[in-house]
Amino acid sequence: MKTVLKLLVVCSLFISCIPMQKVPKDAKMTDFFHFQKAKDYDASKWAVFLPGTGGLKIFKDTTHYYNVAEKLNAEGISVLLVDNAAAYKASKRDVEEEEPSQILWTLEEALKWAKKKGDIDQNSNGSIVGWSRAGLGLIPLANDVAELKRLNVKSIALFYPANGYEIQLQPKVPVLIMTGGRDRIVKVDDIFEYMVVENATIKVYDDAYHGYDVESLKKGKYFRLIPFISKKNYLLKYDEKAAKESFNELIKFLKSK
Repeated sequence: MKTVLKLLVVCSLFISCIPMQKVPKDAKMTDFFHFQKAKDYDASKWAVFLPGTGGLKIFKDTTHYYNVAEKLNAEGISVLLVDNAAAYKASKRDVEEEEPSQILWTLEEALKWAKKKGDIDQNSNGSIVGWSRAGLGLIPLANDVAELKRLNVKSIALFYPANGYEIQLQPKVPVLIMTGGRDRIVKVDDIFEYMVVENATIKVYDDAYHGYDVESLKKGKYFRLIPFISKKNYLLKYDEKAAKESFNELIKFLKSK
């Protein structure tokens, strides 16, 4: 029991130490919105990326989400990348609201920005792709038919989604969930408990950890219960096979909906 508690504490501390994108005092919310056009650009074919805890930067890696966006761009899907936590902070929004509401408010503002610029067609429907902590906002969104309609969302894809509020997924649009069987942060048992429902597809990569799709995590991030002696307990680690398979699943899912 003590070992389990120690593991939970270490996991919690580790995740809280993932650095968030720094926000200069003079930054504007829109500084953290980035639109990446498809090769054969069509304003009606789009997806939004909402990253995990660290925003669009994963430790020292500033390219992961842009590289994934390029894979979608090659398939004719443009991508609006939203560094939502940094954007929300830069907005200086003075409202008492919990993180799910913060995520969804920022998503709406990003879509307004892209539509105003003409990057996204006003009347078109698109998809949202979220990683880890973005699940706090996207799981309730998937359940809300009115919000989905208002934001023109036709499908949602989630990489190892956080569900700290333990919300039962009851999606009103198709949802794709991809996760690792060895994930210690977002446990596959929790996904099975709250997300095995009609209209949701779950892909589990048995030997993969949290962050399995991030190539810069090849060496992994781990801890030892006894420093230098006990085995490595991975929290984040890249898995090339799982990454390739899940990117193919993502593209297939987005193009079919």
